Amino acid sequence: MLYRYWLLRLLTFTVRENTTPKHTFSIIIPARNEAENIGKCLRSVLEQQYPSHFFEVIVVDDHSTDTTADVVRALQKQYSQLRLIQLADALQGEVLNAYKKKAIAVAIEQSTNDYIVTTDADCTVPPQWLQHFDAWLQQHNAVFVAAPVAYEHTGSVVSAFQCLDFLSLQGITAAAVSAGVHSMCNGANLMYSKAAFYKVGGFAGIDNIASGDDMLLMYKMQQQYPQQVHYLYSSEAVVHTQPMPTWGDFYNQRIRWASKASHFSDKRIFWVLVLVYC
Repeated sequence: MLYRYWLLRLLTFTVRENTTPKHTFSIIIPARNEAENIGKCLRSVLEQQYPSHFFEVIVVDDHSTDTTADVVRALQKQYSQLRLIQLADALQGEVLNAYKKKAIAVAIEQSTNDYIVTTDADCTVPPQWLQHFDAWLQQHNAVFVAAPVAYEHTGSVVSAFQCLDFLSLQGITAAAVSAGVHSMCNGANLMYSKAAFYKVGGFAGIDNIASGDDMLLMYKMQQQYPQQVHYLYSSEAVVHTQPMPTWGDFYNQRIRWASKASHFSDKRIFWVLVLVYC
């Protein structure tokens, strides 16, 4: 009932007419063996209805053994704001538990803009994605903004179930953030201040955990900026991704998500995650 109450309080965010773009973004996309998906993802990101000189796109190739890097290089010939980083070159043989966090951290170090936006290589983003983040920042005092993610229905029963299930999770996420319980978000659709990222120490303290580049970072931000962690609720800011192909994959995904619960000292968050994911 608490989440329903807060969800009903949410208003769909719309960009005001004649809003002039103000903020600059560095979009970071970690990718490992995503040759089949990265092209579609990048085209959706690069063809934003936002001035091209106001954003850059950084793909971090995380030890891919397919042609992911080749796809990115081909697109670089068309888009000057597209960059490629090879994580293996940055690590120089270093072995880690959390390669995705390291990929994001390396990209942030090399980024040139004030705000970081993250998505995944198997996702597609809407044309007004950056417009909405920019407009939100112009209207709100925020350092960390989560936004909706939805599954694309592939026609199967397991896909249909996940679409409905994930929709409910997004509702809980939005309501929880609005209620001040910063328990859930998705790294496929996040925006945060680069200055705030460094202010909270980046991924330090959580860099030994394989997952959590989204929720655990959100928790660190909330500890430092309790009133500046927001949720942008708009159908025009929804990022789409692919559902798990089998029931077994879906189950394993949920176990992986639920495992993050033990890393939160706030027991409200612990029980929210346990109840939602288990």
